[in-house]
Amino acid sequence: MKLFKRVHIASNVLALVMLTTFLVWTFCTLSDLPQKFGIHYDIDGNFDIYSENRVMAFYPFFAGYGLFVIFSLLSFAASKIKKVGGKYKENETEGIRLVIRFLCDMLKLCWAVFWAFWSFHVIHQSRWHFIINRNFTIVLVLALPLFAAIAADEVRKHKMRKQEKT
Repeated sequence: MKLFKRVHIASNVLALVMLTTFLVWTFCTLSDLPQKFGIHYDIDGNFDIYSENRVMAFYPFFAGYGLFVIFSLLSFAASKIKKVGGKYKENETEGIRLVIRFLCDMLKLCWAVFWAFWSFHVIHQSRWHFIINRNFTIVLVLALPLFAAIAADEVRKHKMRKQEKT
């Protein structure tokens, strides 16, 4: 559980620091944006939507902080689940809650990285040519089972420690 708490705190802090750093950077460079600037990318990494409204420069943060809040609420709800189902024992329910919360934390971190990249390119008005542009979904699909396996292993270790104590 100590490892989970450390990962939970570290992933939340890292995601918030990343988003907030780019938010401050956007505020500082807002006057440097051209009159009509790109805010959205097509599949090839080129701007396909432009805006003259400076508020739209904060588009990545609406999504980034919004997803952070949504996954935080989901994590909070998962921590309050009393019983997952009739066939699960209390320690198994605890493990399921832990896996859900861990996955929410990792999703917060993944999406914070995504929106930080996006805001970086909006600030610099540059083409988005990172590999993450086309393959972000694939990265998530590959990363989520890895995160789930790590969380499940932590739950298994936790169960073993509880059994050893009794």
